[in-house]
Amino acid sequence: SRPGGTVDIALTIEQTHALVSVTDRGIGIAQEDQPKIFDRFYRTDGARAHTKKGTGLGLSICAWIVESHRGHIKVQSKVGEGSTFTVMLPLAPASAKRLLIPS
Repeated sequence: SRPGGTVDIALTIEQTHALVSVTDRGIGIAQEDQPKIFDRFYRTDGARAHTKKGTGLGLSICAWIVESHRGHIKVQSKVGEGSTFTVMLPLAPASAKRLLIPS
């Protein structure tokens, strides 16, 4: 988001998954760039034009962590309006909770 802007974070629990959404009101990501943003070292033209430096690794690391937990990550974005990243992670079955939490 722009300086002074906000970032919204939401958590939703469904039957088998948890959804975590992060929404900003930044510059947005062009439709043609969206399939590539989770690739290592990929930086959009807009990201390269900004003064902040980056390596293009952040989103690829996020995707790797999410996929390592059998989840998925997706983006919805519109240039000039911002982006929403949603992570979907499977919930552990109730029987697993008994194994993890001592009585």
